[in-house]
This record gives sequence, C-alpha cells and structure tokens, in this order.
Amino acid sequence: MTVQPEQARHLSHDLGIGAIATGDEINLRELWLALCRRRKLVAVTAVTVLTLTVAVAVYQRIFNSVYLGSFSLLITDPISSDNSSSNGNAASLSGTMIEQLARNTTTNDLPTLIEVLRSPMLLNPIAKQFNTSYASISRRLKISIGGEKSREAEGVLNVSFADHDPVQAQKVLQALSNAYLHAALEQRQKRLADGLFFLTKNAPALQQKTSQLQSDLARFRERHNLIEPTEEGGAIKQRLAQLDSQLLGLEAERNRLQRVRTEISRGRLSARGLQEAISTGTGIPGSENGARGLSVGDVDQSLLQLLLKVESELAQARSKYNPNSSMVQGMEYRQRQLQPKLLMSQLEAVDGALQLNSGRLAMARSQQQALNLQFLRQPALIKQYTDIIQDLKVAQENLAGLMSARDNFQLEMAQRSVPWRVIAPPQIESKPVNPSLPSNLALGAMLGLGVGAAAGLLRDRLDHVFHSSAEVKQDLGLPLLGHIPHLDFFQGAPEGNLLLLRELDQAATNLESETYNRYLCQHFLCQEAFRNLFTSLRFLNSEKPLRSIAISSSLLGEGKSLVAVLLAKTLAEMGQRVLLIDADMRRSRLEHNLGLDNLVGLSNLLSDEGLHWRNCVQSLPGFECWHVITAGLRPPDPTRLLSSKRMRDLVVDLTGCGDYDLVLFDTSPVVGLADAVLVAENCDGLVLLVSLGLVDRGLPKQAFEIIRNSGCPLLGIVTNSIKPETSISPNSYGKSYGSAAYQGASVYCQYPGVVMPASGSTQHFQAHISPRQGWRSLGGMLYGLPGRLLRWIDS
Repeated sequence: MTVQPEQARHLSHDLGIGAIATGDEINLRELWLALCRRRKLVAVTAVTVLTLTVAVAVYQRIFNSVYLGSFSLLITDPISSDNSSSNGNAASLSGTMIEQLARNTTTNDLPTLIEVLRSPMLLNPIAKQFNTSYASISRRLKISIGGEKSREAEGVLNVSFADHDPVQAQKVLQALSNAYLHAALEQRQKRLADGLFFLTKNAPALQQKTSQLQSDLARFRERHNLIEPTEEGGAIKQRLAQLDSQLLGLEAERNRLQRVRTEISRGRLSARGLQEAISTGTGIPGSENGARGLSVGDVDQSLLQLLLKVESELAQARSKYNPNSSMVQGMEYRQRQLQPKLLMSQLEAVDGALQLNSGRLAMARSQQQALNLQFLRQPALIKQYTDIIQDLKVAQENLAGLMSARDNFQLEMAQRSVPWRVIAPPQIESKPVNPSLPSNLALGAMLGLGVGAAAGLLRDRLDHVFHSSAEVKQDLGLPLLGHIPHLDFFQGAPEGNLLLLRELDQAATNLESETYNRYLCQHFLCQEAFRNLFTSLRFLNSEKPLRSIAISSSLLGEGKSLVAVLLAKTLAEMGQRVLLIDADMRRSRLEHNLGLDNLVGLSNLLSDEGLHWRNCVQSLPGFECWHVITAGLRPPDPTRLLSSKRMRDLVVDLTGCGDYDLVLFDTSPVVGLADAVLVAENCDGLVLLVSLGLVDRGLPKQAFEIIRNSGCPLLGIVTNSIKPETSISPNSYGKSYGSAAYQGASVYCQYPGVVMPASGSTQHFQAHISPRQGWRSLGGMLYGLPGRLLRWIDS
C-alpha cells in the first residue's frame, strides 16, 4: 500500500533507533539472521567470486602456467673436525680460535649469505646471459634453508626458480649452480689469502710479546730472589708456626722459674726439693738439649751434699742423744749455717736461668717479626708472578696456534677443491605449480563466502527493514494474521470525498470504465487480502468472539488508517456491522479519507459527559453496515482522555449494545506515544501493522516490548507491502482459494495485453498479441532482466 516512507525514516532517526538494538556488543544471532535474510545475495556473491576465481585459475593454467625447479647446495662439511666441538688441550682451542678469526667464520650468518647470493653482483651476469633483467630473476628466485628440519639443517641451501618455460628454467638453474660454486671457490681463495696475510702480519707481534713476557719473568725472579713465590710462602708459614711453638715453650719455662724463685725465697723448698726444681724442667722444644733443663753448679752440689749429710747425721744423733746434748746442738748449729748459703746459691742459679730465658725469648720474637714482614710481601709477589705466568702462557698458545693456522692456510691454498657441493642437481617439476586448481578453488570458496557474508551484512545494514511476512513472523515470534499486498492504485491518489472508495468500487463494478484495465487485479487482491485477515480474526478466539480491536503500528505513515478503512469496508461488504472509531486524536485522518466532517467526535465524547455516543456516529453513503466516529476536535491532552474512566465505559457500552459485530479503533503509533496502549487496554486485543520495506527492524520489536510490558493482549501482526512485490504467491493472501479468478488476475497483471472476460467468470480466454507486440514484450523482458535479478536477490 502507498504510504509516506520519508516520515517513518525521519521519525526513526529522531527516536535514535539503530539497525540492531542490542547495545554495544555484537549479537551473533542477529548476524546469523542477517545472513539468512540475505542468503540469496550471499550465495550469488559467493558463487560469482568462486566462478571468477576458477575462471582466472583455469586461464592462468592454460595460458600462463608456472614451472618450478630447484637444486640443493651443501655449504658446510657435516663431518669435519673444524665444525665439531673440540675436546683437545688449550693449544688446540687457541689454534681453532685463531684460525676462525683469520677465516672470519666466527659466526654463521645465513641471512647475509642468502642476500649475497641474491645480490646483483652474482645475478647480473646470469641476467645478461639470458637477455633479461636482474629484477626479473630476483623476483622468481627463492633461497631457503633446506632439509626436512629446516631450522636444524643450516648447512644446506635450497635454491628454487620459477618460470613459464621449463627449458629456460632448467638452463637458469644450471647457470645459477655453476655461478654459486665458482663464487664459493673464489671467495674461499680470497678468504684464505686474507687470512694468511692476517696471520703473517700478526706473527711478529705475538713473538715479540712472548719474548717480552719471558724477560719480565726472569727479571722478577732476580729482583725478588725467588723461584716460586707460592712454595716459598708456604715455607715461611711453616717457620712461623715453629717460632710460635718455641715462644710458647719459653714463656712457660719463664713462668716456672719465677714460681721456683718465689718458693726458694719463702723457704718452702727442702734441699732435695730444691735440687729437683732446679735440675728438672720441661726444656725448650726444638733445642739441642731436648728435655734437659737448668741445673745447679758443682759448688752448689757440694753445699747441698754437705747439708744433706748434716741433716742425716742430725737425724741419727736425735735418735741416740737428747735434744740438749752437745752433739745434737752442734749439728743443728752447723745446719743453720749451711742453709742460708745454699739458699743464696740457689737464688743466683734461678736468676741466671731467668736471664738466659729472657734472651732466648727476645731472639724468638725478633725472628717472628721478621718472618711476618716477609710473609706479608708474598701475596703481591704471588699476584705479579701469576699474572706474568698467565700472560706468557696465553701468548705462547696464541703463537703456537698462529703458526699452526698459517701452515694450514698455506696447505689449503695449494689445493683447488670447491668448498660447496651440489647435493641435489637442478631439476624441473613435470607439472606446473602455479596456478594450483585445488588451492585456488579453496581460496575462491573461502573468499567467496567471506565477500558474500560481507556483502550480505553490508546490504542488511544499509537496508535494515523487513522484506517479507515470513521475516516478520520469524523475527517477532508472533502469529501472522494477514498480509496486505502492494496496491499502486492508491499511489498519488487525492484524499477526501470518498474518492478512493468510489474509484475502487467503480473499477470493480463498471466494466466499461477506462480504469477497468488498471484496477481490476488490484481490487481482487485487496478484497481477498482483507477477507483472509477477517478470517484470521474470527478464528483467534472460538469461545468468545472479538468485539473490539485496536489497530496500530510502530511509527507514523505505515498505512494503519488506510488498512483500518479497507478492513471496515470489507467487513461491511460481507454483511458485518462495523463501527470504525478514529482514536488518533493527535493526527486524525479518517474524516479526510472518508469525506466526513470532524465537528463532533471521540474527543468531544470523552470530554463531555452529557454527550451520547450515538450522537457522534456518522454513516457512509452506500454502506448501511458501516458507521464511523471521527476523532473530533484536537484536545490539549489526548492521553488523559484515553486513560479516563469515560473511555473504559464507552468501550463497554459499544461492545455491549449489540448494534455492532465489531468495533475497530484506529490508534496512534505505539513507539513514542502511550495512546495506543491506553486504547488497547479496554479492547479485546491489538493488531500491530508492520510495513515491509519501510521501518527499521528494531521498531516492531520495540513496539512489541512496549505492548507486552503494558499487559495489553496482542492478537498478532499484519504485514503491509509498501513497495511492489517481485512475485505473486497465493500464500500472500490465502492458501485455499486457488480460483480461476486469481489465475486470471495474475495473468492479467503480468500481460496487460490480455483481454479478460467478465469479473468472476471461469471461462478460458485468449490472448490477442500481434507479432510486433510479442517482440516488444520479449525485448522488454530482456531489458528488465538485470533489474529483476537484483530484485530477486534483494527479496
């Protein structure tokens, strides 16, 4: 049906409704549904891309095939001892290091080697040989590390070359292998010469350094009067230990002598004890005497022996004589004279021993201090000595390695062996490698699916509307009550004075009218569509028939008012008593479409309690069963009137009076306004009109959420075609009618030159088409084929 699509688009933009009202997250279900909706476009795009890919691959395979050839180079010797880990002595390690330094092979830089092999220095001569350019050969040349385990087989290079001519590719590969072997030989000879020059140049410096280090070692030994500082330091340490032990013995002897003198001075020692204390001692460790100590001289011995003799005789006299006898007293007197003399003699002996001990102790301490000073110098001497020895050892090893490397270089220069070897000769594959039909087919399939999916999603985002009733039913999950096909009869028709209804009826009844050939098919389609809608409404509730129904849409301009008018007209023609009420008091259209006045209507009825609804009812000429209540004067607050108790009482009164079989309410749009929900709360249900090809998919969903949250009964949806449909199907307006009149109408719509019999007749008709008209029709069909294909894809 013809509506105003621009108004709906602007209102959708003003309400801020996007293509997919699912927030910022990607809804995979929406993407999948979008791909399903655009499956024709996805399939056509995928098939087209796949066909183009296969066609290009076949063309390239036939006219521009590419053959690949390759050969392998062994650039290192896998069993050479030079490449293995050395387990020899330091001299062999040093020689290997010097030799690697001279050969400049301390690192294996394979990327640099590959770049050298691809450089113009090596490829320009080959390019001139085959009358081509360096860029052409370099572009088709590939060098990689060979072997099944490419990361480990770093000593093998795989060289491949691609060309359209297999014979030419074989020749180029052969030239490349020869050039690489020759370049390797030249590079080897040059590297050996450079290495020999390097060794010869550095040999005098190494020899001079070795001789200088040997002289430094000799001067060091002469200056410090030593051979091995480490061993001499150990000897000094041992002598210090002996001196420490000797000092301990001397100090112990001194302490003993001091205790003996103290005991002698106090007279606590007897003659025999005195002799033992002086003549026996610990001795000095390490001395020649061993354990021998100090002893009393001969004079002292005679006094001591005399004293001992007197004491012995005194003891015998005491046993024979009285203590007062002259014999005992004389002996006691003699004893008293000998004891002081002996005491003085012993003190002099102890003092002499103490003096001798002090002299030895001072001498031992002096030796200890001298050895400590000598030992403290040893670490610095050892360090100097070790540094000289290490430098001399390194210099000798380097010199020996240099001499060995120079001998090896001279031997290798005398040889002319090629350092690289071709382990896989140049060979061209029998089948072309490019283009590969399986690879291109797989690539075309993946690319086609990707491009098709992208095209489908892009098309769905740019045209995010419903295109069929099935999409609406699947997306909303609501019962589909009917579908109103596109009727271009209403396009551009003026409003007012029953013009639309009169022209439609005239086209259906007046067979002589000029509008017959234009509107007969549309009259039939319109009539059947609304009859099917009425049938669906009747079978919604078999227990209690529907008495009041509200008709609304998501947005303004979807054709709900015209649908309400045509539904009421169809019901009236079928003998149903219908009351059509314009509940859209914000933008009333019924009075213009039906040519009625709007002086008294629903707004007056709701605001004036003294006004009865029968005084607001208007009849239509020619329709006895069809009455209308217009919207009335525009009120300042329609929402307040529609939510009032007066509105509820009015609906109850209209449905209970028995004058009408059905009361239809034409309401405001659901999205953005509450009027439709307020009216539907008092009715038996609400029918939501969805325009195909006009409103965004998110708007009917939003309207459905509003209706569901309000608790209003939603009977179902009715789809309305805004644009011409690509095909006519009986499913669009009923599956069961299948009459000859439909067949005739369908054929008539497709072939305007066919002359049909009278309306309702089932007789066969003949098409009177001249040959000229037939060629024109065929040309028109071929001319419009691309457009029809695009419409089929977009449907």
